[in-house]
Formats: sequence, C-alpha cells, structure tokens
Amino acid sequence: MAESRRTRRSILRGTCLILTFAVAEGAQAQSVGFDPADYGRAQLPLRQTTGDAASYVDRNKGAFEPIAELDPKDALAALARPIGRVDIVLRNTRSGQTVGASCTGTLLPGDYVLTNHHCLPQAGDLTPVKASILMDYLTLDGQGSRRFDLDPKPLEFDPRLDFALARVAGNPTAIYGSARLSGAAVSGNRSMLVIHHPLGRPKVMSRFRCFAVKDQGEGPDLRHRCDTLGGSSGSLMFDASVAGVALHKEGGLDPKDPSSFNNATRLSAILGKSRILAEIAATQGHPPADTTPAASAAATPPRPPAAPAAAADGALDPDRMNAILRGR
Repeated sequence: MAESRRTRRSILRGTCLILTFAVAEGAQAQSVGFDPADYGRAQLPLRQTTGDAASYVDRNKGAFEPIAELDPKDALAALARPIGRVDIVLRNTRSGQTVGASCTGTLLPGDYVLTNHHCLPQAGDLTPVKASILMDYLTLDGQGSRRFDLDPKPLEFDPRLDFALARVAGNPTAIYGSARLSGAAVSGNRSMLVIHHPLGRPKVMSRFRCFAVKDQGEGPDLRHRCDTLGGSSGSLMFDASVAGVALHKEGGLDPKDPSSFNNATRLSAILGKSRILAEIAATQGHPPADTTPAASAAATPPRPPAAPAAAADGALDPDRMNAILRGR
C-alpha cells in the first residue's frame, strides 16, 4: 500500500511538471510529454501522465498518412528522410525534477537540426539537459530506426520566432540527407505538406486539406489548416516546390470552427534572423540533382533521385489534390 501511494505521488508530480512545461511554453505549443525514464526508447509508452492519446490517433487515421506505407523509391519518401523525432529531457531549475518532451526536427546541411525553441528552451524554469533525434522511426517497434545525439544548447534560437538550430553528432546527413529551405513568400490558400511525429509516434505526413488559410495576419506567423498533434512542433512545412517555407509551432484548429487555424513561422522571417540558416538557403539556391538528400546519402544503399519541383500532374502536386477534395 505504501508503495502504491508513492507510485501515485510520483505520477502526480510527473503530471504537474508536464503541465508546467505546457503552461510555460504556451498552452497550444505542440510538443508532447513523456516519462524521462523512457528517454532513448523508440516507442514512447502512453502513460497515464500523458493521457490515452492513442484512441485519438485511431479516430483520426484519415488525417495522417504513414510514411512507412510509401514505396522507398517514392519522391515523398525521399522528402521525408531528413525528418526525425526530437526527444528532450528537461530539468526544472527550481525543483530539480525532470520531464521528457518530444517534438519533430529536420536535418540540414552541416549536420544541423532545425526545430522549435519551445522544444529546446533557453529561458524560463525548464532547461534541456540532453536531447537526440531519432531517424527512420517508421513503425512502432522502431525497427530500422537510429538515434543521434543532439546538442541541447542551440547555436541559434529566437523565442518570438520559435526556432532553434542545434548541432547533431554522428554525421546523420551522410545517411539521411538534408532538407531544402526557401525564403519564398507564402500566399493565402497555398497548398502545403507537413511531415511530422504526432504524439511521438511513427513518422506521418499531412496533406489532406493542408493549406495556408486565405486570411493571413501581419508579421512572421503563417496561419494554416494542416492537421497536427502534440509532438508535431518543429515540423518543416513544404510547398509544391518541395522546399521548406515555414516552421510549424502551435495548434489551434477547432473542427467546429472553420475559421480556426494552426500557426507556423515563415522561413523568410527566420532566415532574416539566423545567419547559419540564411547561408544554407543561399548555398542551396536551385541545387543540381547531385546535391539533394538522396544523392548526399552516397554511403548508404541507393536512394531515389531528388524530386524536382512538382509538375501539374506530379506526385507532389498537393494543389491538384486539394482542388479535388474541395470539389473544384
């Protein structure tokens, strides 16, 4: 009985710390909490402290398309390869307690990982003490996945724009390649694609009714209607040119409110703040075929060639797909 009471107290403390993390970084920030004792595992158990979110995922199977179901030669599978799950253990500087959090991150040239600042916070009571990125996490058993240590202290970050850029060890870009960045303007109604790890689960993509909303506010935020969940924070958002144009950061969609939206930060604003990212984007420009993620994985078994900008009838044409789904 005493052990049972201690267990309940431990669960309650963990719940409070996870809630503290959510409140400290904004109620809609889309990281997802986990027991720090599970850090390093591919499959993060859905314990009582995080709620039974699995049932929610099951009810929304149509919203997310598993990357595991794609042919490895598919252009979308190639686009998804540099994207992984970022796992973090944070310590409360006042209480000393730790909490786990899971987000999404993207490999970039030079072995950098781009994610949200609220995933690797550099201000407030919570400090990241260790972090890693789990690549090729496609199935619940974690078969074929590989983990790389991530520096918990980003080289560049900005709380307002909610981005963090950190170094990753082990040269993962030689295996999984890197994503392209673009500072191109994103207009309202632009079709988009998001590849992410909702609730820390295997990698999926959102493209069903995934687009920038027509009415955009002033400033660096991009309003969009792409389905996400906790754990999707830090996802790079792609347009039809298969270049990242925004960084997803928080939820806000309400199925009962057609005017509701999720929020991302435009890459154009982030590139204006980050010297490293601006240099990467300038170097990438319009890369030739041999500088793409597939080509950079020369040390691994052959990968599919780079996907060019989508043609009107191409596999990456979310504009056509969304037009069909809207009945136009």
